[in-house]
Amino acid sequence: MFLAFKEMAQSKIRYTLIGLIMIAVLFLVFFISGLANGLAYGDGAAVKYLSAEYVVMNKDANGAIIKSELTLEDVNTISEQISGDSTPLSITMMSALVKDEETAADVTYFSVNTENYRDIEVTEGKNIGELDENEVIIDESLKIYGFQLNDTVVDKVTKKEMIIAGFSKDQLYSNIPVVYTDLKLGLSSIYQPESMYNAVLYSGDVVDMKEYDTRSINETVKAIPGYKETQGSLNMIVVFLFIISAFVSTVFFYVITIHKLNQLGVLKAIGATTGYIAKSIMIQVTLLTMLGLTLSSLLVYGITQVIPDDMPFRLTPTLMLSTAGLFLALNLKGALLSVYQVAKTDALEAIGRVE
Repeated sequence: MFLAFKEMAQSKIRYTLIGLIMIAVLFLVFFISGLANGLAYGDGAAVKYLSAEYVVMNKDANGAIIKSELTLEDVNTISEQISGDSTPLSITMMSALVKDEETAADVTYFSVNTENYRDIEVTEGKNIGELDENEVIIDESLKIYGFQLNDTVVDKVTKKEMIIAGFSKDQLYSNIPVVYTDLKLGLSSIYQPESMYNAVLYSGDVVDMKEYDTRSINETVKAIPGYKETQGSLNMIVVFLFIISAFVSTVFFYVITIHKLNQLGVLKAIGATTGYIAKSIMIQVTLLTMLGLTLSSLLVYGITQVIPDDMPFRLTPTLMLSTAGLFLALNLKGALLSVYQVAKTDALEAIGRVE
């Protein structure tokens, strides 16, 4: 450990440059990971947190809940085959809530039977089972537009008046805030007949219905149009950033090792073991990586304080820790190349080299 610190103290500029490169690359990794996670979360958070275990759709939708169409007869047929409570779900997009001339926002309506639908996570106000017919629960992200509890709002298309009775948490669909309403309010029929629905939701034992497509919540999230494609592209960027960062770190330490082979030869000649020198290299890699992780994390935290609130960015502690652990593992693995170079270096040959 003494050798590792001594060398870093004597070559401040060299190791500072390596540290800065690590900070820059790690910042990109964290930021892109946060964007990828945020986009994925915003695409299907409302579906992920549906108060049900299974979603029943028509087969032609191929699992895409927004493409599914069920008639009232279909809903009744499905409900008869389910032993517990169930509720039809109608999703209505391309609408907006209007409070006044200066307060409006695009929303997606999730219309359910509030008598049978289980409660969702709310941060303020009433829950699903407590709603009156003209009351709604909106996502808390709409607060930035000026919406408050007990405000009277109007749907831009139908001109129906509603009262904000509660705020929900993490209810987004296609990165648009979700508004929970009762089917009786009639918002499900803005662009389609009143008797058309997207799905039937239920919990309990899975029921095999040959005429319909029954999927779990996770399967339904993955079938959201564009979800897998968006995640695939962003994850590929993150993977390449990891590869590039590991390659840069490996090359830097390998070049440094090559440049100081004569000093390492002297150390070996006076009795230093390969294990001792290898330990020094690993300590340097670990220290620089941990320093880079700490500073880049602080930099990302600072950026999150200034980016717009409606930007789809979500970087959880779990994601940061897993990213940091993977990056550290890749750097240590790359440092093994330098260790290998040290192990095969002959002391007499190294002493004879000229820097």
